[in-house]
Amino acid sequence: MSVFWEGLISSSVSLAIIGFICKLFLNHVDKRGIESYKSKLKFESELRRSQEERAYNLKQAKELEVGRWGLTLLSAANGVLGRLLYIKDNHPLTSDVYYFDSTRYYICQYLCWAELFRRNRDLSVFSPTKDEILITELIKNVSIELRHNSLGFPVIRSLEQKYIGDSLDNESGCISYKKFLDEKILENDASLNDFTNALLQYRNSEYLERLIEKFEDLKREFEAVLQKI
Repeated sequence: MSVFWEGLISSSVSLAIIGFICKLFLNHVDKRGIESYKSKLKFESELRRSQEERAYNLKQAKELEVGRWGLTLLSAANGVLGRLLYIKDNHPLTSDVYYFDSTRYYICQYLCWAELFRRNRDLSVFSPTKDEILITELIKNVSIELRHNSLGFPVIRSLEQKYIGDSLDNESGCISYKKFLDEKILENDASLNDFTNALLQYRNSEYLERLIEKFEDLKREFEAVLQKI
């Protein structure tokens, strides 16, 4: 065989070997690229799923928490507000023992749920970084109105409010109206009775209007939060 043909064959074999090696290398690189891309897609998919699941769980937790206090604290605030508006339109009501007992209960029930809210609310929902913080401030405004005024109206001071609230706490919520009457809860509580009598006697219309305003603010904001969820 001539030198020419030997060189040609040798070159062809070399090129074939180089081509084969290059092909193997490129296939390897392609597979690595594909696997890397697949891994990236899987990671991003799992991350997105985790984020969506977390957002869903937070939304569910918010709905549950806000709904819980809507059925208890808001309901109790509505009870007090309804009675205050009735007193405003039908004063005085001192001749009927029912109004004395039921007004005492409305006030006590509200203070009970307000105390439970302060202790047991979910801070991930009712926190300084959420719009719902306004509800906490409005509850505080009601408390201030109950414990302080410059109109000579009887007051229920801060620890008296807490005492009343704790007196109705039965560990799973607040006691029923029946139990409140049957067990004569807070029957001789001077601050509660003086305050209730002053309301029923319509002793100061200006103070009654101020108290109504504070409960209406709380009602309006709580209902706005409920509509958002």
